[in-house]
Amino acid sequence: MITHLFFDLGYTLIDEDRVWERRCTEQAQTVECRDKHIRAQDILSALQNAARCRRPQYETALKQLGLHERIPYRSEFETLYPEAIPTLKALFARYRLCILANQSDALQQRLRDFGIATYFRTVVSSAELDIAKPDPRIFRYALTQSDCTARHAVMIGDRLDNDILPAIAIGMHTIWIRQGIAKQQILLPEDPRPDHIVNNLSELLAIL
Repeated sequence: MITHLFFDLGYTLIDEDRVWERRCTEQAQTVECRDKHIRAQDILSALQNAARCRRPQYETALKQLGLHERIPYRSEFETLYPEAIPTLKALFARYRLCILANQSDALQQRLRDFGIATYFRTVVSSAELDIAKPDPRIFRYALTQSDCTARHAVMIGDRLDNDILPAIAIGMHTIWIRQGIAKQQILLPEDPRPDHIVNNLSELLAIL
C-alpha cells in the first residue's frame, strides 16, 4: 500500500524553461563565449546532450564547450506548472506528500511563494544535508524523516539518473515524468523499469 509520494522539484513541479533560456542567453553574452562564437543554442544543445548521457547538465556543458565563467541560476524565472496545484490538491487528500530535491537554500520560502508549501509534510533539500541525488543516503534520509519505508513510497521525478534509478535501487516505487531537458533521456536495455512513465503532472491522477 502506497502512503507517501516524494516529488522532485525542477521540471517536475516547476517549469525551468525560462530559467535555462535566460542562463544560456547570459552565458552566450560573456566575453569567452563571444570570443569562441558560442551561441545560446549551442549551450542549450550541450545541456541536452549532457542529459542524454546522464551527466551533471550545466557542469558537463561548460566543460564540453571549454567555458569557465558560471552564470547564476535565477530562480525568479521559475514558473509553477499549471496542473501542479490541482494535482497536488487531489493527491494531498489521499497521500502524504514530500519534496526530495537537489536545491539551494531558501527552498521552503520558494515553496511558499508558489503557494504549495502547505501540501508537503516533509521537505528534504540537498542544501541542508550537503548530500545530493543520486546519492542513496539522501533518499534514505528522506524516508526516515517521513517515517516511511521504501516499499510504501513513490519517487516522482524527471531524471532517470538523479530520481528514478537510485530510487528503484533502494526499493521505492517510481514514476518518471518526462518533462524538460531530461526528457532527452532514454531507458537502456539493462535499466530497471519505472513503474509508470507520464508526460505531465495531470496524468498522475489516473495512476494514483
